[in-house]
Amino acid sequence: MTAAMYNSVPERLIVVSVGTDHHRFDRMVRWVEHYVAQHPDLKFVVQRGTSSEPRDIESHELIPHDELRRLFSQSSVVICHGGPSTVMDARAAGRKPIVVPRNPELSEHVDGHQMRFARHLDEQKMAVVVWTETEFFAAIDAALKNPASMNLPIEQKSVPIGVATFGRVVDEILGIETPIERVASPSLTVHDGFKN
Repeated sequence: MTAAMYNSVPERLIVVSVGTDHHRFDRMVRWVEHYVAQHPDLKFVVQRGTSSEPRDIESHELIPHDELRRLFSQSSVVICHGGPSTVMDARAAGRKPIVVPRNPELSEHVDGHQMRFARHLDEQKMAVVVWTETEFFAAIDAALKNPASMNLPIEQKSVPIGVATFGRVVDEILGIETPIERVASPSLTVHDGFKN
């Protein structure tokens, strides 16, 4: 994929990212299909990972990280799974995301960390977290009706300390490393293996 694919960005672009986990997230892709069927005037771009390819919607298995972040910044609405890195990328691009956490009981992930992270995001009002298709539709409608409610200052590059700590714990569990540019608190200390 090249940047030229998105030279003409429509006024109301909605970008969806299900992440790159090997578990399928067909539930969210179906919700997008259902929404698009009722709103054919909107432009959606879906990063679908291993999920089913949505019907009549532009989608890509993978979108390079820099390109995805650029699309986030050019979108009216960002919708994503509950992965800490994707959520923080959306926020860094100036968008408060609509978050649909993967549910391990539906074989969408290995554990419930996205659901726990989503609850934290919701409590801190860092994202619009939805759990049902009805909430999903309502969140998109509200975001399109009041786009300013989904905009964040671009210069906000800090990650709150609680989110950074949670992200590190998740990274340790999954055996991965998520890059974080800068944490809100400049003085981190280590206690019992956690930074706070």
